[in-house]
Amino acid sequence: MSSAPLSRRRLLVSLLLAASSAIARECGQEELKAQHIGGCTSFEHLKYVGHRNAIWLAEALHNNTDLRTLDLHHTKIGDDDAAALAEGLRNNVHLVRLAMHNNHIYDKGSAALGEALAENHVLTHLQLSSNAVGDVGAKGLANGLRANYGLRRLDLYFNLVGEEGAIAIADALHENRQLRILHLDTNHVGDAAAKRFASALDANEKLAELTLTYNQMNNEGIHALVDAAWRHRAMHALKIHHNHKVSGDAAEAAAKLKVEMEERQTLAKWLVEEGLAEDAESEGGPPLLSPFAAPARALQLHTREFRTGGAPLQALRDSLRELPSHAALRSLTAEQRDTLVALVRREVAKHTEKEEL
Repeated sequence: MSSAPLSRRRLLVSLLLAASSAIARECGQEELKAQHIGGCTSFEHLKYVGHRNAIWLAEALHNNTDLRTLDLHHTKIGDDDAAALAEGLRNNVHLVRLAMHNNHIYDKGSAALGEALAENHVLTHLQLSSNAVGDVGAKGLANGLRANYGLRRLDLYFNLVGEEGAIAIADALHENRQLRILHLDTNHVGDAAAKRFASALDANEKLAELTLTYNQMNNEGIHALVDAAWRHRAMHALKIHHNHKVSGDAAEAAAKLKVEMEERQTLAKWLVEEGLAEDAESEGGPPLLSPFAAPARALQLHTREFRTGGAPLQALRDSLRELPSHAALRSLTAEQRDTLVALVRREVAKHTEKEEL
């Protein structure tokens, strides 16, 4: 047998083996034990990591081109582990989701992750809730946010962030215009930080969701946030309830805003479901910045009453011919108007058929 066919067969086998190892797969504890994550696109369902494996994972992140999701929640990850993993993030351009909630991460680990954020612009989700991140760690994360343009969501609820750390994060949002979702519930955020977040909302049009429940804000901070949220076009969720020092007209203003935010959230969800907007965490979000947002709300297309054939739909059914020239659609291009009119006609036809049956 000649050597040429044998060489070709060996090459073919090598290529097949390489292809099989590159097939996308979900991985977990077994792969961690074997220290092999080739071809793994997600790494989750882990019960325990340990420092040795955390160091190995950090090293693997440097050159890994497959992994998109790394879920290390409730695995007893500590500060040194988080710092090592942060080092692995610096030159990783593939991982998009990193979950490290319910662990033992303090200021050292979170500050190291902040340093990584200054260099890594691919990670979109970072979950650090239910740790012990304090002001120093929050300041480190804020420094990273100032230089970062990739992160879309940062979860920091159930931590130890006080006024200094919260102010640093709020101020960073003047420079970072890509973060869309920030959760800071159950920390120690007071009026000074609340007012800085209000200022950040005026400067940052893309922050769509900010949650500050169970903190230490007073009437002054609540008023500032409420006023800024009413002005903010893209925001569909500002949660500020369970700040027990709030009373009187500030509480009333917060209650009115809660109703408005529920309406906005319903609209945002409808726009995404109908393919008229991208979700808040996508490149094209937030949904309320879609050109379809204002017309849809004016015509009540997102409401339950419209979807069930109620008054909003009945009103439009009676004037379908005039709909393309409706005042609510004047801000749309001709193509966008056609899209929205087609959607209304589809709903009208669907409910007409039901009535005929």
